[in-house]
Amino acid sequence: MNGQRHATMVAAATLALTLTPLLGVFEGLGWTFPVLLTITMIAVTGALVRAAGRGQGLQTLAMAAALMVVLTAGFGGGTGFLFIIPMPGTFEHWAQLAGSGVADIVVNAPPVAPEGGILFLTVVGVGIVAILHDMFVVGLRTPALAGLTLLTMYLVPVSVAPEATAWFWFILPAVAYLWILADDNLRRVSAFGHRFTGAGQLVGQGFPSPMARTARWSAVAFIAATLTILTVVPVNTSGLVDRVSGGFGGDGEAYGLGDVNPWAQLSGSLNRPEAVDVLRVTTTDPNPRYLRMHVLDELNNDGFVPNDYDGEAEFDQFARPGIQQEYTAEIENLNSRAPVVPVYGTPTGLDIDGDWLIDADTGVIVGDTMADVGSYTQTYIDPAPDTAELARAPGMDPGDSRWEANTEHPDVPELTEIVQDTTRGASTVHEKVLAVLDHLSVANGFRYSLETSEADSGEAVLDFLTNKSGFCQQYAATMAWMLREADVPARVVIGMSQGRRDGESWILTSHDYHAWVEVYYEGPGWVTYDPTPSGGVPGSVSFPWAAEPADTADDPTAAPDATADPTADPSAGDPSAGDPSEFPNGEAPDGSTGSAADGGSGAGSRFNPAWLALLLVLAVPFVPALWRGGIRRSRLDPQRLSAQSAWSEAADLATDYGVSLSDSLTPRQAGGVLAQAAPGAREAATALGSAMAQHRYAPREAPTAGLADAVTDLRSELDRLAQRRQRLRARFWPASLAAKLAARRSEGDAAMSRRSAQAAEKVRAVVRRRGRSNSRKGGSVTGRP
Repeated sequence: MNGQRHATMVAAATLALTLTPLLGVFEGLGWTFPVLLTITMIAVTGALVRAAGRGQGLQTLAMAAALMVVLTAGFGGGTGFLFIIPMPGTFEHWAQLAGSGVADIVVNAPPVAPEGGILFLTVVGVGIVAILHDMFVVGLRTPALAGLTLLTMYLVPVSVAPEATAWFWFILPAVAYLWILADDNLRRVSAFGHRFTGAGQLVGQGFPSPMARTARWSAVAFIAATLTILTVVPVNTSGLVDRVSGGFGGDGEAYGLGDVNPWAQLSGSLNRPEAVDVLRVTTTDPNPRYLRMHVLDELNNDGFVPNDYDGEAEFDQFARPGIQQEYTAEIENLNSRAPVVPVYGTPTGLDIDGDWLIDADTGVIVGDTMADVGSYTQTYIDPAPDTAELARAPGMDPGDSRWEANTEHPDVPELTEIVQDTTRGASTVHEKVLAVLDHLSVANGFRYSLETSEADSGEAVLDFLTNKSGFCQQYAATMAWMLREADVPARVVIGMSQGRRDGESWILTSHDYHAWVEVYYEGPGWVTYDPTPSGGVPGSVSFPWAAEPADTADDPTAAPDATADPTADPSAGDPSAGDPSEFPNGEAPDGSTGSAADGGSGAGSRFNPAWLALLLVLAVPFVPALWRGGIRRSRLDPQRLSAQSAWSEAADLATDYGVSLSDSLTPRQAGGVLAQAAPGAREAATALGSAMAQHRYAPREAPTAGLADAVTDLRSELDRLAQRRQRLRARFWPASLAAKLAARRSEGDAAMSRRSAQAAEKVRAVVRRRGRSNSRKGGSVTGRP
């Protein structure tokens, strides 16, 4: 193996060793195949281009092209030409995947499923690092710079996964770096010539110098001492993401992971640190909805904030269940320190330690701090108003004492015009609510994002409506504000979404904090709506009344509302969501993209089966070798073998291995040339030349016995004596095959030229005119008599 191929293998192997921190980022080992295939594809491409004698610039371009092929095959979503060549639609798909991946990185806590945007960004990053790593180690022969690429591969995973900062994750990257330095040093020293020990004994090139023994033992001692110190000395093992805190952003107050800032801002960004379990819920409700915490009913230009809670009502003022089904929830406090009690639905009873009272206007239960509560039990009802009932229900009476507090809003003329256009034709409260929901839907271009950007309007709500991008706070605050503009009482609620299943319980984490809207109807009271696209909300649930009322009285085949069945499997999701493929761009009307409730990416962004097409691409470099092998087998087939076919194979072998056979040589003379080029196969070369001479000049056909073995012996000897590069070319890019293709092309060009000449001659024959005569009827052309 030559030095460059050896260095290529070392570069790929060392880079693969630094992937170990990704074990703390992803669940399982599903990520290893695409990542290792990417490294292999780039390494093989670089090696092939170098074998062809191309410079570093072309090597880098070829490796970048290989990365594009990998990405198109694995993450192109079927938009690539032949699944491997990126098209404009491929880059658009990649942009969506990248945005989804960035959102998942910020929202989800590791380990995460190896799919969608996160896997796409990982493969892109590994591919870029692999190109730079190959360039440093092999192309530029600057192995010291390879430490930067290895450090990148180590630091990025440990920045998002605290587990990856454990000291033992550092061992393999360190070993990889030392391997690169040692290998390059060995190759450089070996290039000086022979090496000797202090006693004068010759040291082979494949062995390290005995004089380096002291350095090796020093390196081993240094590594051992470093690892010992790391195991004893306390270190900060928190990742970079852990140092980003602040919950839901805020107004300067400090809110930890066990509480949520009761402020629904219309601008800013949502920084979500690592998920921390906050509550564990065991409930008789098979599909619990949201846990209610804070109610925000005071609106200013920046968003909603809560008024001061007046905790005056006792628990005996809780609602009575009546004929509605009552549920019981046992809630264990794992890490909540909020000054309010998280409750489900409409509480009918609460068993909790401490001094707690009910705020009459909002229903929020305030008092001590949840930090002193280990667990509590709540009974509740979960009203599910019928859409027809909401369609008939009037709004709040303007004379109600609560009217002003729940409809007051800043004067923004531009927003007033937007609301008037949005609710044009809507006369009832429910029609206005549905109109605003439709305006904020994915179908109208809105999408979930953890950051908002300014649009220079001077009003955050107008910026959000212009950019159509934000998270739950912006969606909830904007919907409530627009409804207030339409004289519909509305307020924002902050609490926790459904969470995730854990056996018979539900686990709610700091990532499940959420904001939604409550709208007032005369009769049903405050009704919940969630305008945020569900694809961005872990634990999002659907509300069946957030739709147009359906008249099923005259349709006996109409399916009942699955959400009305208390025994329905909550993991089955929203049955009305339908097949995501039925909607434009694969997005369901609720804003989801086929993603799971935990915020993962949809199946359309999973690892694409087009990797199989990529495997076919990997076979392309071997096509010439397979073609050449097929020709050889056909020639040496016992049914077709002749002196002519055996000699044709011998002549092609000479071409493949760089042995020149002049056309002026006789077969025996050409056999002598082959015998000189392959001394170990002299008898085979002589036998082949003699057989071809007999075939060409003798009246009888030459015997074929032993000719196939002679060709095999000649090939083995030529292959053994050839240089590494020549051997590689003979196997994978046979010169004889290229010569045949060139000859066929020349013959085709010559045939086309002959046909063109013949056609031109025919045209000239048709259009050729007769020449003038020197005499005419009336006299000569000279005019003489």
